Amino acid sequence: MRSPHAKIDDWLMGQEEASTKAAEAPFDSFGPISDIRRALGRPDRTSVTGGPHDYTRILAAESDPYHRRVLRVLLASSRISVIEVEDGQSAIDLLALRSFDLVLLGMELPNMTGPEVIRWVRRSLTPWSDIPILGLVGEEHRDQVGRLMSMGMTDWTAKPLSRHHLADKIVHLMPTLYDAGL
Repeated sequence: MRSPHAKIDDWLMGQEEASTKAAEAPFDSFGPISDIRRALGRPDRTSVTGGPHDYTRILAAESDPYHRRVLRVLLASSRISVIEVEDGQSAIDLLALRSFDLVLLGMELPNMTGPEVIRWVRRSLTPWSDIPILGLVGEEHRDQVGRLMSMGMTDWTAKPLSRHHLADKIVHLMPTLYDAGL
């Protein structure tokens, strides 16, 4: 009869030993449960490393596939996690589901336009209602920048997107990304 405190290796090899080591540790499982047990036995390292998220989470809401691809290339960094959506309603839905540090918002979005998203975010009674919003403003909306800023857009950059200009705006809003290699 196998002891409930025996190691799996001892049991598989047919060796029954009641050592003090085996009595201290319960049956050694394998797979996800053993990983969980090992993780629970380790000291908490989140206070040392700075938390579970050592990267900046950016939500990019842009309807134009070309500009989404440009954003993906410009924001390629190990310190940045970008999630892309194509319409305003999806941006609102994701903000409600996940935590983000910055929103890059195009103005010509289907379902909810950029100005409608800004208005909805700023009027919502949620913890993320003060999230920085960087507007991606095309030529047709440049005359409305003042109105968009008064609605709650934090800052803006012109389309077509420039790597240097976008990096300056993002670092201005998120100073921790100064050395992220943008």
